[in-house]
Amino acid sequence: MRHNHHRWCSLTYGKVQYATNSLRNRTTFGIQGYPTPTLMIFAPTLSLAGFLLLVVLPLLSIPCSLLLAGYFLARRARVSHGAEVEPLSPNARGWWAALAVLCVMLDLWSGYVFYQSVRITQDVEARQRIKATRENFLLDRDFQYGELRLPRGSQIHRYDPFDDGTPDLPLALRGLRAARFPQPIEVARVWGQAMQVTGVVNRVELARDQVIGPRFAYNKQGVLAHDDRTDSVACKQGQIARFDVPSIEYDIVAEFGKPEPDGPSARFKPSQWQFLGCDDSGPITLPPLTGH
Repeated sequence: MRHNHHRWCSLTYGKVQYATNSLRNRTTFGIQGYPTPTLMIFAPTLSLAGFLLLVVLPLLSIPCSLLLAGYFLARRARVSHGAEVEPLSPNARGWWAALAVLCVMLDLWSGYVFYQSVRITQDVEARQRIKATRENFLLDRDFQYGELRLPRGSQIHRYDPFDDGTPDLPLALRGLRAARFPQPIEVARVWGQAMQVTGVVNRVELARDQVIGPRFAYNKQGVLAHDDRTDSVACKQGQIARFDVPSIEYDIVAEFGKPEPDGPSARFKPSQWQFLGCDDSGPITLPPLTGH
């Protein structure tokens, strides 16, 4: 079973559905023109036992402790004021002792639940910080991503839905959205200083004046074809060259639930992009580097 990667890619993982940043027909755009991840999580409802253990019992520890403390403080206050206090019967002492044991157990359980919730929260926050450092960063080495070799010092903006914040993962550009280069490089047969690859229409910020062609346009039948009116376009430095991205087929069944290929195997082939024209919609802006 084959599927169109750049035009339409839908990944369902368990009960999580994520529309990747290479969508062509249903991409939702957020800040700075970058696609906003579409993440739908259908969490299972908390079981009765889980609700009892995690919610009800910790809440019961509060009135239980207050009742026990209030009773004995009231008896102590009456004794301190000289009031006569009848001693507890053996049966009553047994009940109060059982209540005291129950309150202690509830307090211990509440403390454990609170401790675990704090620990889990701290772990999630730490993983989110680690993940953020892999979303907006500077390349510390040259990196081959599909057909394109990105030079060291390139500023990267990416989003990988499979990145759970695990420490010490190897460098990856999977989910690349945009990059700004330390020096001009050739992308899709043009010299660029930045690119935005959202998968709808890829954009390259031109590093110099250049004549670009051939030019493609949609004909009356809605098919992308060579533009007979003009074969090439003279574009200026700083303008944005726009490119349509042809489909790249792959076996969606074999890759179901797995991260898309990265490195030299990435499905990133600027040589196949089809030039649509230039405009003045630049410059391409990237989110700030994490920690800056």
